[in-house]
Amino acid sequence: MNTLSFDAKRCERIRQQLDSYLSNELLVETASEVVRHLESCENCSRDLESRMRVRDALQRAFANRPVPDGIRADVLHKLRESQPRSFVRVGARRWALGLAAVAFVLLGLFAAEWLNLRRGEQLIASILKLGVNDHLICTIKGHNYPETPNPPDQIRKKLGPRYAPLLQVVQERLPGFEVLEGHLCSIPGSDRKYVHFITRGQSTIVSVILTERNGASLPTGKILASAESAGLNIYQDHLSGMEIAGFQSAQYFAFVVSDLSQRQMLQLAQGLAPALNEKLHTTALMPTPNTNNWAVDSVNRPILTETPECHEKSRCEVREQRQNG
Repeated sequence: MNTLSFDAKRCERIRQQLDSYLSNELLVETASEVVRHLESCENCSRDLESRMRVRDALQRAFANRPVPDGIRADVLHKLRESQPRSFVRVGARRWALGLAAVAFVLLGLFAAEWLNLRRGEQLIASILKLGVNDHLICTIKGHNYPETPNPPDQIRKKLGPRYAPLLQVVQERLPGFEVLEGHLCSIPGSDRKYVHFITRGQSTIVSVILTERNGASLPTGKILASAESAGLNIYQDHLSGMEIAGFQSAQYFAFVVSDLSQRQMLQLAQGLAPALNEKLHTTALMPTPNTNNWAVDSVNRPILTETPECHEKSRCEVREQRQNG
């Protein structure tokens, strides 16, 4: 799809018509205008896809939701009261009141469900955004990987005993990809740290990123999940020009990020999730390393250092440092 620059007011007007467009309520001329705009505006097309997902999720949610017993009993009571002497006048009025009450309650349920879904989508996007930012800063902008893959033993030393076992999982569960680099990383100005594997395959770079959840969680249930693998819900989004798929396991969020297609990313995440989930549960039981000094146990253990370029160029840099005495 070609991406053109459109006036913000035009995009706003089109977006106001998207719900009517989905409901086939627009005039033919207006609908044609919306279609032409969607063909050339990626942002509005993505908004339409999001609304379609919400509608589908709502339909699935209400398809299996029975009418509450209280509403059913109230409608039956009003129907009995409307029999038969005053059926023509009073009965019709009570019918209308009863149906209006049912419609009002169902509308309230629909609105509450819609708000919950929207909050769920926003929560998913905010969590997946962590992985996208890590990929963009460390891999794309920072280019913190070699052209020739680092030796596995060197990568294990960088990861330390807590995370070194994850290397084998990434190697085995990403067939066709070679692991170029693996290290512990952080965002300049943030206390959050993450494990970062940088791989190459299918003519692109793919990041596998693991970060502690710190009490945060992705939504439960399968309505907002894009796929499932061994009982794990996998969530997906397109953010900042990148495709990302992620899931949560034990104390961690796991992300797979690249510019591959949505289908390819889901396949990679589904292949990684079961084995990575099992290994992360083992990792979660291990003592937490000293976050103030990751090089305590190894003379050649690389640690993350922030340089002025980190702040000026929003990048991180992994440097080799040796302990002094």
